Amino acid sequence: MNYINFQSVDDCLATLSETGFVRVPNFLDEHTATTLESTLKELNFNTAAIVNARPHEFTASELQNKTNQEKQQLFSHIYEQASQGIGFVYGRHALSNTTNEELIDFKKHLNSSELLERMSRASQQKIIKASAQATCYQKGDFLTRHNDVIHSEGRVYAYVLGLTEQWHPDWGGLLQFYEPDGTPTNSYAPQFNSLTIFDVTKIHSVSYITPFAKSKRLSITGWFRTK
Repeated sequence: MNYINFQSVDDCLATLSETGFVRVPNFLDEHTATTLESTLKELNFNTAAIVNARPHEFTASELQNKTNQEKQQLFSHIYEQASQGIGFVYGRHALSNTTNEELIDFKKHLNSSELLERMSRASQQKIIKASAQATCYQKGDFLTRHNDVIHSEGRVYAYVLGLTEQWHPDWGGLLQFYEPDGTPTNSYAPQFNSLTIFDVTKIHSVSYITPFAKSKRLSITGWFRTK
């Protein structure tokens, strides 16, 4: 069984090199993509957020142990920061210390020499590894405008592997790109089993998940890195 559809990747590499952005359809074989979606549906996610201008993660029990007033104060603070263009709220499960066999296997294939060599050719830099985290955006979650440049980590390309079937664009959760002055440019709805890859310098966001969304926006995200 072919885990990664390298033909689909190869068909898209020229576009990635030229534009710094591409969406690779049918990135994984169908069985693997469906298995990963089922895996993410059963995961326990921490809640990642910006608090006092710094990234923070809350376990489910930490949030449950807060009083209603404490939770209200916390999220009021998070939303106030977001109103100034700083912040995010979403579910996060790090693959760096996961014990889930399917996710461990995915990260191994993501870091295969075959894929890293292709990313190196596209970027004309030596990509040595890919980091990964599982993410879950549900009602009320969002990610404000930012770029993904962190020189100390050697990030070159960001990626998003969509693992939600039948997502409706009206539910939000769009990967939105912008000009430096904030003018919106391209926008992409979640697409099952597609790998969206883009240059880390590109300004982007994930739009607010609406209260009437019928599903959770599930994905695996990370960076192809030189360090």
